Amino acid sequence: GAAALRAVPLGAAGARSEAAVEHFLKAGRLAARDGAEIRWWHAANSRHRAREAARSAVHMVEADVLLRGGRGGDGDPIMAHPPETDSDITLQEWLEEMVGTDKGIKLDFKRYFETKHLYGVYVVSN
Repeated sequence: GAAALRAVPLGAAGARSEAAVEHFLKAGRLAARDGAEIRWWHAANSRHRAREAARSAVHMVEADVLLRGGRGGDGDPIMAHPPETDSDITLQEWLEEMVGTDKGIKLDFKRYFETKHLYGVYVVSN
């Protein structure tokens, strides 16, 4: 079926953890209500690492987003961690790689954005 993105509200850290545990329990990807069992792939900030993460057995994929060009950059949102200012994959391409997987994602929007908030989004297949 069609894949969809579902935003998960970010309250306290414990609430985020509980939401992720509940999601993966319902999906049959966790055997018990234990957040320590959730496996992560960190810094999936390149096309290669995003593809590897999407094909892996992890539950959650974390990546960093900033504007191409770094501070004052007005380019596309890309997947990179400072001090990097360029990447081989845009945010849009990265999301397209994750859609259709059974992964949860955590995006860390770096200081070059007006906001300093973190957004958690689950990628779920229908």
